[in-house]
Amino acid sequence: MPQTPSRIQSPVTFQPVTLSSVEIVPPYGTEDVTRPNCIQLSSDDEPITEQKLFGPFRTILRITGLDCTAVSRVQLDPSYGKQALFSRILAVIVLLLILFRCVMFFMAGGKVLSFQWTESNMYAFMAIHSIVCGGCLFGWTKNGFFFTYLEMLNKVRKLRVNGKKEKDDYTKLHRRAFFWAALWFLAVMSHSVASMVAGKILFGGEPVNKIICLAFPFITFLVCVVVTTCVIIYFLINCSMSREIKYFNEELQEAVNENRLHNEQVLLDFCHRQAELIRLVRKANESLTSYAGIAPIFCFYGFINGIYIASFQDVLSTLEFSILLFNLIAVIAMTIFTLQPTSNVQYHLSDTTRILMDCEEFEKNKNCDNFRNYHIIVDRSLKTDTRIRVVGGIPINQTTMNTAMLLIPNLGSILALVRKTLIVNGVQV
Repeated sequence: MPQTPSRIQSPVTFQPVTLSSVEIVPPYGTEDVTRPNCIQLSSDDEPITEQKLFGPFRTILRITGLDCTAVSRVQLDPSYGKQALFSRILAVIVLLLILFRCVMFFMAGGKVLSFQWTESNMYAFMAIHSIVCGGCLFGWTKNGFFFTYLEMLNKVRKLRVNGKKEKDDYTKLHRRAFFWAALWFLAVMSHSVASMVAGKILFGGEPVNKIICLAFPFITFLVCVVVTTCVIIYFLINCSMSREIKYFNEELQEAVNENRLHNEQVLLDFCHRQAELIRLVRKANESLTSYAGIAPIFCFYGFINGIYIASFQDVLSTLEFSILLFNLIAVIAMTIFTLQPTSNVQYHLSDTTRILMDCEEFEKNKNCDNFRNYHIIVDRSLKTDTRIRVVGGIPINQTTMNTAMLLIPNLGSILALVRKTLIVNGVQV
């Protein structure tokens, strides 16, 4: 009688399963989609740090005396206590020097509509602008704004569809910023040095104490460092947001062109990424408003008085008029540098709305879940307000910026017409 074979003839061995051995079948209708919905940063792709984003300007910030990063760290590490106290004292001293410069400009004012009056106004209002810049650097570093922002930015970077390292290269922006900083330094320092040679702080002012006269260019140099550092950091943060939103729009447009948004997972990924981007912008604007919500006012005051100064060409030497004209150009550049970055952020956010509204994939889509998700992402684009408002009122975007740049400088021309009218009628100004 034959023997019955054993049920188990050999021990069972389990082979490890690797991802490469598993065939992933895409959902029906998406067989041609081979790209991932999001990327994971590789080990050699380091997150963006303060040094990467701000470049040499992060080091310059430490030189200004307004870097109070130690204050934000002292809550986690009490060993930073003495460093935090020293940085606060140094920051207060720097702010007092900037305030002193501003007061001196206001005290140099003359009769209304006179050259001394308008020159004093131009530099005094830009000195208030420098106080705002100093306060912003002090507040941003004290509250740990840079760390919080970069943490959220790196989180958004991980949601990209196509990861490219060149997207995170800010070297060209650093070069552009250096060019603008050089323009500002040359303009402001040329006026300060020329005034010092004449024993004054303004071309139209009265002679001042020799110690103050000699110290003024050094204070002005410090102010230039503070102003350019603040505005460039503000510019770079806005540029980083604009880049991420622009990349999001490019990848969203690509998905629309390839009819991939009907894939529920793809749409959900874009919806989540949009929510994170808007959260990033709103959180950043809470801190950036301390600059962009106030600084444009003083930039435009300086702009108006700079236009009015041009009407005094007949009473100024060629050198003085050239220096003042150079300063007017610098003020115009400062005004644009203040308004343009945040306007670009709003432009790219509105471009997201355009792409979604132009999408025709959902017109005949019978999938209720997809249609609901599409409505969520569209409503978020239309109803979420991420704009920075000047003094809590006028929102900064492309339209308001262009309108302001067109209308407000004309006030300087009106002052010039008023002055000429008064002179014709025998009134001395």
